[in-house]
Parts: sequence; C-alpha cells; structure tokens
Amino acid sequence: MVKAYILINVKGGTEYDLFEELTKVSGLEEISLVWGLFDIILKIESDSANALDKLVTDEIRKYSNISSTMTMLIREE
Repeated sequence: MVKAYILINVKGGTEYDLFEELTKVSGLEEISLVWGLFDIILKIESDSANALDKLVTDEIRKYSNISSTMTMLIREE
C-alpha cells in the first residue's frame, strides 16, 4: 500500500464546492479545508505508486478550479 498527502491550491472562491466533490475520491482517508499556502489537503491510500499516479492525474486534477497540486508520499506513520 502507498499513502500520500495531496496538497491542493484552488481558484479563489471555489474551495467549498471542490471540497464537497473531493469527498468522493477513491482511497480517500482524510480531507481538510485549510488556511495557508494550500487550500485543501487529502490523505489518500492506494494499492501502488502507479495507481496513486493514475488517481491524482485522472480523478483529482480533472477539476478545472484546481490551480496546482503537490503530492507527498508518506514514508512512515
């Protein structure tokens, strides 16, 4: 299993709508709406690095109101 944090920047004023949409992402363990450098943080679990890459590319980055993402693989919990 691979776990990662996905840090997301969104276009202003769309974070609440996107937050609701992202609650449906497969493998989602946690989701938080935050203040600071990023707007939304997801904690994701996936079967493999390739599956995680596909999930980020196909499920998360498909939303037009996402400005950028940063994926941080979890080394140890």
